[in-house]
Amino acid sequence: MEMIDKISDYFDDRRKRKHKKIREKNDRLRANGRTPVKKGWGKMVDTGSGGMNQDRTVRIYDVAQQQKNISEEHEIKERRSGEVKRK
Repeated sequence: MEMIDKISDYFDDRRKRKHKKIREKNDRLRANGRTPVKKGWGKMVDTGSGGMNQDRTVRIYDVAQQQKNISEEHEIKERRSGEVKRK
C-alpha cells in the first residue's frame, strides 16, 4: 500500500500547487482592480435529442431559440449589474 499512498500524495501535492498558483494569480488580478476569469461551461440547453426519429428541423430551431433566450437573459442581467460597457 505504500506505493499507492505515494502516488496519491503526489497527485494531492500537484493539485495543491495548481490551486495555490491560481489563487496567487487571482490575488494579483484583484490587487490591480480586475476580476479573475471564471472559466468553465455556461448554462446548458436541453437539445431534445433523446430520440433519433424526431423531426430535426423543429429541434434545431428550438435549440437556436433557447440559446438566443439564454443570451438575452444573460445580457439583461449584466446590464442591470453594470458590468457591461456599451459600445
